[in-house]
Amino acid sequence: MDFSEGSDVLTEVEMQILQGLERLGGSYQQRNLWKYIGIDSKTGLPILARLEKRGVIVRERVGGNRRGVYTVRLTEKGYRLLSKIREVSVETFTIEMENLPHELQILISIPCTYCPYSDRCGVGFITPSSCDLIARWLYKYD
Repeated sequence: MDFSEGSDVLTEVEMQILQGLERLGGSYQQRNLWKYIGIDSKTGLPILARLEKRGVIVRERVGGNRRGVYTVRLTEKGYRLLSKIREVSVETFTIEMENLPHELQILISIPCTYCPYSDRCGVGFITPSSCDLIARWLYKYD
């Protein structure tokens, strides 16, 4: 799914990076971000440069060693973009579900069916027992 921000299109990997950062509290060490997203730094660095140029993230140097350690942080523009993505996804999903039987609506609404991290669930930081999406879904039907 592509979402426009200005004249550029947000790619799937860019969305994964932004959603991953949001899930990690808005900022994370750059070198560990690659492991979390499941890409290598050679692929990720140009993507971060594009996202930084668009103003949706900021890279901040931490520490004083020669190579430097960077933290990647979502900006307000990044949070607004993620909010817009969620709104469009929820609206589309809700419209399509309105005509389905209630039981099927509940089954389809399980967050795992549309989770962008389902391919990495249970590995590393992403686990069903610590998933915000599942917790909110369970609370809704409790």
